[in-house]
Amino acid sequence: MGAKAGERLENLLTEFDVQHDVKIYPRARHGFMNNHATADQTLFLRFLARSSGTRYDQEATVDARRRIAAFFREHLRPNAPSST
Repeated sequence: MGAKAGERLENLLTEFDVQHDVKIYPRARHGFMNNHATADQTLFLRFLARSSGTRYDQEATVDARRRIAAFFREHLRPNAPSST
C-alpha cells in the first residue's frame, strides 16, 4: 500500500494543481521516521510497531526532514506566495 498510496497522492495533487513534494523511499517501511526508545513505548505500541512492520530508516528520515523543512520554508513562511 505504501508506494501506491504515494503515487495516488502525487497524481491527485498534480491533477488539482496543488504545490507538493512527494517522494517515495523504496527501501523505507511504514513509520520510517519513528525513532523512539523501546523504554518510552507502551507494550501496546511495541506490539503495533512490530506487527505493522514499522522500521526506522535514518537515511530516509534525514532526507525527508530536510525536504519537509524546505517545503514549509517556501510555502508557509509569512508573505509566501499563495497558490490560490
